[in-house]
Amino acid sequence: MESTHYNILVVDDEERMRKLIASLLSTRGHQCVNASNGLDALHKMKENRFDAVITDIVMPEMDGIALTRELLKHHQSLPVMVITGHTEDYSAETAIASGAREFVSKPFSMTEFIIRFEKMMRDRKVEEALLALSLIDELTGLYNRRRFFILAEQSIKLSIRTKKRLLLLFIDMDDLKRINDRYGHHAGDQALIELANILKMTFRESDITARMGGDEFVVLSESLDESGEAVMTRLNENLRDYNDQSSQEDKLSISVGVARFDPEFPISIDELLSQADARMYVKKRKRRKKDFGTG
Repeated sequence: MESTHYNILVVDDEERMRKLIASLLSTRGHQCVNASNGLDALHKMKENRFDAVITDIVMPEMDGIALTRELLKHHQSLPVMVITGHTEDYSAETAIASGAREFVSKPFSMTEFIIRFEKMMRDRKVEEALLALSLIDELTGLYNRRRFFILAEQSIKLSIRTKKRLLLLFIDMDDLKRINDRYGHHAGDQALIELANILKMTFRESDITARMGGDEFVVLSESLDESGEAVMTRLNENLRDYNDQSSQEDKLSISVGVARFDPEFPISIDELLSQADARMYVKKRKRRKKDFGTG
């Protein structure tokens, strides 16, 4: 089984204890950074990214309980292990109530310490896996609607701070019902998967690409191209290349609506989606009139 190596912040006012913990962890391939108290730890947190924190309780400047509470205000899922030799004053219940995941009393055996640490990190990996599953569209592997709104809200806040514009594409697959009716739902699902793959190929990893449900997809991207023409050209080219190579009689077709987020005149993500959806619908209606020779 492949082991995972972590970056760990070790917080204790006793140098001997910091060295002992760091030695136990480093022999297992983990990287450790030391801090002498809670305030020092908060400073180190600003400079580095840590996978876990191990902290003593009784320390000058800021104790481990206060540190744990402060850390979890900004890093809610960060695993924290609390250790202390003052068990008459501080219980496991006190530590867990502050947000810690594990509590170890001093003096502790090396075996117990490692077992508790590894259990804490295994539990966190399981949580991350379950969270990822709840935020991913099972069919296509793209973000789902819930994840899109979480990330989109963050992107809008960042856009307002950095004054960088965003581009939203609302993408609707044409004729999914006809594919389902003609070839069955398996063929419809496969068409959705193929479109998702085209979107993955077209857009950057930093873009937020999601399936909103049914035949609707969205992409939120930092707007490097004010008009969106370049990205639309790339999307249409990738779609055309797929259709040219496909043996399917029914080729993939999409209707796309584009909306822009201007941080100088901010609107909500719901308003942005409504704008893009309305423009997509106009494109779809024009396509239908053309296909049926009406209008």
